[in-house]
Amino acid sequence: MLLKIRHAAVKVRCTRKDAAKFTGAETYSVVGSLDGKRVRLALGTEEEKIAIRRIEKIKTACAVGSASPMWTELEESLPATTFDFFAKEAGYVKPTQTKTAIAKSSWANLCDVFELEMKRLIANKQRGATSEEGIMSESTRDRYWQTIRHFTAFLKDTDTLLDDIKTSTIELFKVDRAREIDKLKQSRGGSSIALDIAVLHRIFAFAVSKRLMDRKPIDLSNESKPGKNPKNGARPFLAQEIASLREHAGQDLFMFLLLRWTGLRGSDAVNLQWRNVHLDRGQNGEIEVLTQKRSKTAIIPLSTELRNALEEIKGKQKPEDFVLYNPETNQPFSNRKRLYERTKALGERAKVNRVTPHCFRDTFACDMLARGASIYDVAKMLADTVDTIEKHYASFIPAARDAAQSKMDNGIGIEERAKMANARGKKVVAFPVSA
Repeated sequence: MLLKIRHAAVKVRCTRKDAAKFTGAETYSVVGSLDGKRVRLALGTEEEKIAIRRIEKIKTACAVGSASPMWTELEESLPATTFDFFAKEAGYVKPTQTKTAIAKSSWANLCDVFELEMKRLIANKQRGATSEEGIMSESTRDRYWQTIRHFTAFLKDTDTLLDDIKTSTIELFKVDRAREIDKLKQSRGGSSIALDIAVLHRIFAFAVSKRLMDRKPIDLSNESKPGKNPKNGARPFLAQEIASLREHAGQDLFMFLLLRWTGLRGSDAVNLQWRNVHLDRGQNGEIEVLTQKRSKTAIIPLSTELRNALEEIKGKQKPEDFVLYNPETNQPFSNRKRLYERTKALGERAKVNRVTPHCFRDTFACDMLARGASIYDVAKMLADTVDTIEKHYASFIPAARDAAQSKMDNGIGIEERAKMANARGKKVVAFPVSA
């Protein structure tokens, strides 16, 4: 078998006729040739590292032949069309005994087994396990259960066999969810559906790995990734909206300042503790916290306004306490839902629509870019990737460049700092000069 393949990035096409041709996302495909036959098939991932690993596994399986144990793993990770192509060429035949177990497994069985899996992942996170071992936050578990309930309601029969859940079932579910979201007039409906599909994909992938299911009914290479489409975009507050929120904050002023000047997600703001606040670092102090969603560390310098508020609050609380308290109960927020309710109520008082913690996050990111912060700095503060910042806040990047240009003319650079330091008699690093 003569196999010459590699991975290649491919733009994701938009399936809606009234939308742009491409979604703005990228996925990876395997391209090349096998015994002279041209190959161009989906790898089922948007991560380059994963794509590279899958290419190597395909090469290994094809080199060993039908007896390679790698085929079982490839069947779980590759899109069905891609796996079938390489398996057929290598002469691999799937064991027949699998189908007997499949017919006995229902959606209810899968929900029960996956619930145990989520408990295991949450326990891993609580004991400080790494992402490679598998972890899950409680907030992620709650979001998974939302999707499970939606899909269960759609099926109407929890005893539906997994073997009867086809690609067409998923498509009908998407239509049903779209109608439901439209009735409720929820914002970001498309993103909610994309997230539901991503959650179901993970659940079905788990089912395949446990031999509860023969094949995943979802191919993510044909789906939009949640938050990946820049057209869904940021929703920052306007200047007058920020002013109105500040004016009507009342006893929620500290909550307003914390969200306004940190960009923390709701779950991270609720779980922020004083051990994450370092008033003795940098020029003005900083917050350093491990985020729940991506298990990445956010490092956020403190604005003077937020530092003053933190110093005032800290004197009233114990060092081991949570930072953010519900002003009505004088107790920490029990979960992020309570925080959402407080921000929504603040929006109603200020007559500002769509007030959520994530709107504060978008506002913080866009404001930092407008002030001249680099994309890298904003990514570090949000504990996100530079690629995500570029795509999600694309329309605000020019403002960052304009602010940077202004600093070139009016900011204090290396030469100016050297002159100031020399005037005070301090040693400075010499400014490089040409030979």
